[in-house]
Amino acid sequence: MTEHEHPVDPRSQAVEWHRRGMSHPDEIAAMVLRRLHEDVTVEPTYGDFFVAP
Repeated sequence: MTEHEHPVDPRSQAVEWHRRGMSHPDEIAAMVLRRLHEDVTVEPTYGDFFVAP
C-alpha cells in the first residue's frame, strides 16, 4: 500500500491546527490537566491560550 491510498487525516496533525490559529485538541487536554493538577488561578488567562507550542 502506498501513502496515497491511506492519506493522513489533517485533523490529527497539530501543524494544521496551528496554521489556522488554533490549538490541537491534545494541547488543550494538556492545558486542562495542568490547570487541574497545578496551583494556578481559577479563571483562565490570556496566556493559557496564546503560548508558543
